[in-house]
Amino acid sequence: MYILTKDEMYEAEKYTKEKIGLSEEILMENAGQKMVDEIIKVVDRNKKIGIFCGNNNNAGDGFVVARKLKILGFDVYIIFLGKYEKLKGSALFNYSICENLNIDFLIYPDDIKDFSCFDVIIDAMFGIGFKGELKFPYDEVVEKINRLNSFVIALDIPTGVYADFNITSKVAVKADLTLTVSFYKRSAFLYPAKLCYGKIVLVDANIVLDEKMKEFCSKVYLKEDFKKTFPKKEVNTNKSKEGKVLLIGGSDNMPGSISLTAKACYNSGVGLCEVATTKEVRKSLASNILEVTFSETDEEDGVLKDIIVSKKFDCVACGPGLSRNKETREVVKKAILLDLPLVLDADGLYFLDDELLSLIKNKKSPTVLTPHENEMARLFNVSLEEVSNNRFLISKEKAKEFLVYIVLKGPNTIITTKEGKQFVNTTGNTGLSKGGSGDVLTGIISSFLARTKDVKSAICNAVYVHGKVCDFLMSKNENENTITPSKLIDNLKFVF
Repeated sequence: MYILTKDEMYEAEKYTKEKIGLSEEILMENAGQKMVDEIIKVVDRNKKIGIFCGNNNNAGDGFVVARKLKILGFDVYIIFLGKYEKLKGSALFNYSICENLNIDFLIYPDDIKDFSCFDVIIDAMFGIGFKGELKFPYDEVVEKINRLNSFVIALDIPTGVYADFNITSKVAVKADLTLTVSFYKRSAFLYPAKLCYGKIVLVDANIVLDEKMKEFCSKVYLKEDFKKTFPKKEVNTNKSKEGKVLLIGGSDNMPGSISLTAKACYNSGVGLCEVATTKEVRKSLASNILEVTFSETDEEDGVLKDIIVSKKFDCVACGPGLSRNKETREVVKKAILLDLPLVLDADGLYFLDDELLSLIKNKKSPTVLTPHENEMARLFNVSLEEVSNNRFLISKEKAKEFLVYIVLKGPNTIITTKEGKQFVNTTGNTGLSKGGSGDVLTGIISSFLARTKDVKSAICNAVYVHGKVCDFLMSKNENENTITPSKLIDNLKFVF
């Protein structure tokens, strides 16, 4: 499932019309029919439906839906906010058909001011081209719609929502259901814009992507993708074949983080897990996770000062509970210089200055950075607002610049490869919003990375499983307030 920007959507439509040969009228007809197929699943025939239309192609979708619902016997009214003389192309064509079918056209505000008579409202006022602020009469109409108890369905995108960003107009339609044409739009995965969409259903208008767009458009990562790419254990396998991970982290003041990472790593299928940590943390780990082994280390004042790596590993993860001082910076630098597949999280990210980023960029082995938005802003010296507004853009820009894989955590985590390919995760819920959840994710990622050379799939699969186990707990009557990182680890077995 692809996620397109506004410009990519226009390009796909152009390609479909010019290279494939499907006209705009056919595409609009296809979209309208599929929208109606979904509408009749949730709307009874005895409901009064108001379809709100402007001047653009989104209005054309509204006209198609109106005439098809009318033919099926629904009580349909078109509330027209545009100007007839501005209609053109397929929108004008379908407007004329609605007139021929004697569908009631109500002009706002001349013919109607109160919308409380409508049980269902269908929003076809603006499409993906919207920007700026809604002006009269649209702003007034949207405010009135949002005050009603009517069931609201948006066609393609809610009016007042930007297609590519988390931005909305000061007022934007808050839909219960959005019927999105062919491909997801970026704002469907960005807050607060996402809140306007309600439930999202894709409707296939037969818009075709060329092969280049398929290669580089963002995608939603699904269970089917996990099942295709997750490596199965062979009958003749052994611990060495299942990957060896070195975890670097923990300090006397923060012993729990690296413990969660190690336990998650072992519970995700890795063959061997060795931990480089302080002596005090080692005691705690040894009594709680019997399977782990330990590296020789040097420490000072309860934090790591140096690590001695005497074995061959398939993956290194560095950062959970490490602490932040000059000595631990050198530990992070040493982890980078090992030139193994590397996962940097938490305190491991804190030290990434120009020198260390340059070392990472010149590594032969892949590096995975797992920041949340605040860490992303600090790491690349941009504002938090800039990160929040441009999660897709900034992830792609920085991943390509520094040749790293970026896991930008948060609702709908975005995974970006060093080539700039992006995948959006749809698992997980607010139960993950607790300290330690990221440590668990680091353990899962490092375990998966150690077991395969398919870096992209390893990362995407780890993020998918991490969210899925939280969804599983919610489905088993766990409460979002009581879900803990430890419970995530304990329930991985059921998700697998």
